[in-house]
Amino acid sequence: MSTRAIFLIFLMVSLKSICFAHGIIHKQIEGGIGIEVTYDDGTPMSYSETRIYSPSDGETEFQHGFTDRNGRFVFSPDVEGKWKIIVNDGMGHGVVTNISVGETMEIEKRDVLHFSRWQKAVIGVSLIWGIIGTLFHLLTKGEEKNTHS
Repeated sequence: MSTRAIFLIFLMVSLKSICFAHGIIHKQIEGGIGIEVTYDDGTPMSYSETRIYSPSDGETEFQHGFTDRNGRFVFSPDVEGKWKIIVNDGMGHGVVTNISVGETMEIEKRDVLHFSRWQKAVIGVSLIWGIIGTLFHLLTKGEEKNTHS
């Protein structure tokens, strides 16, 4: 094969690569909406499955991924409204929450009330004590009617 033929083959292969190739453009996006999920002892829910649902289509996933090692997940909404976020660690722990996004594609501020583990325990014991106390009161009231007859 002559040098000219090799050069022509090389030129044709190069032109084909140049003509049919496509480039990749990337850019950094500022902002975004995110969630940080931790267990009640402060440990992040690292690498937990996360699903995002748009307000315009609550059935089809808008985005699906995993939290990072710090339990964070960030996405860029494209419409305003309440976005549903489901985070599941695969071991029986999870969160289902909504984030309201305004016209400017920023979170509309809302206060979230969280109870500590001790507060939850006190509330639970109080509820049980109240229910049992009410039941005993009702039972003894019925016995008092029977003894006075």
